[in-house]
Amino acid sequence: MSEMPENSPRSTLRVALGFLLGILVCVGCLFFSILLGAVLGVRHTWMFPVLNAIALFAAGVVALRSVNKSSYPEGVLIAISVVFIINVFFVAMTWSTYVE
Repeated sequence: MSEMPENSPRSTLRVALGFLLGILVCVGCLFFSILLGAVLGVRHTWMFPVLNAIALFAAGVVALRSVNKSSYPEGVLIAISVVFIINVFFVAMTWSTYVE
């Protein structure tokens, strides 16, 4: 009988599909933050990227919980990390317009 190794190699295709799923999750977080900001009546434009960052963080925590079970969450985490960094850049850009 052959035994399965504890650290099985990750499937590149599954990570790529997880990345595409992560992009969809990020777009969903963007729409959720825009709708939430509209419902809350947010007047400052810098609040929309902050709400998006909170939604991305929550989605990242959910994906991080199941990263050992499959290769898909790895791709989702990669996509969320990239979009989170871009989102922080936009928060800094919009925040700098209010500081001046």
